[in-house]
Amino acid sequence: MSGDNTVIKALKLLNYFTTDRPIIGLNELSRLSGYPKASVYRLLCALEKCGFVTRSKEYESDRRYQLGIKLFELGMQVYENIELNKVALPFMKELKDQINEAIQLVVRDGDEALYIEKIDPDQVFRLYTAKGRRAPLYAGASGRVLLAGLADEKINSLLDKPLKKFTDKTPVSKEEIWEKILFIRRNKFSISKEELWPTSMEIAVPIYDQTCSIIASLSAAGPIFRMTEDKINFFVEKLQQYASLISHQLGFIEKKR
Repeated sequence: MSGDNTVIKALKLLNYFTTDRPIIGLNELSRLSGYPKASVYRLLCALEKCGFVTRSKEYESDRRYQLGIKLFELGMQVYENIELNKVALPFMKELKDQINEAIQLVVRDGDEALYIEKIDPDQVFRLYTAKGRRAPLYAGASGRVLLAGLADEKINSLLDKPLKKFTDKTPVSKEEIWEKILFIRRNKFSISKEELWPTSMEIAVPIYDQTCSIIASLSAAGPIFRMTEDKINFFVEKLQQYASLISHQLGFIEKKR
């Protein structure tokens, strides 16, 4: 089998597992797919190594398979992002009307920050960012909020890698980044100035889920010349207010101190 065909055939096998037919044997998969039994077995072995299928313990001696936990994990990631967008978007629109700067919703994807939603302001001069944009976790307010939510060991592992400098303001010192992380953990917001692009500024706050984990950051971004101290304080207050509303919609219950 060629590489592309192998992937297509393997994915096709997964489609035969349904709620009515959660466990399928090797012979039945061969019959349903029309693939030779030996080919089906090789595909199943590859899928099993990746966690996409697993041997059914109920029929282990009979080579029957069921979907693996990895598919559930991937599905939950998709579900959470869809649910997050759905919940956050109305609040983001309200927030934009109040502060009139770009409002962004950002999640972690591996070692990167992924911008999954954006509302543009009614401004002639504004930042032209886009949904789907990626940035490192260590640079920029949104990414650093997500970084602050990780375990210390994971943070150190990431910061031990070579860190790219995007502007002369990009923090690449491990000590400096840790100072910013500790600030976020204490104050629940982050500010970055010209770390990814010249003349830009971003203010970000965390969004929490029902497990009290940081699952996203909500940010306001604009040109640095519009960001006066009074505006920054107002933006932090409003961002935290709306992030709290989104978090509670996602099941977050703040612990009483």
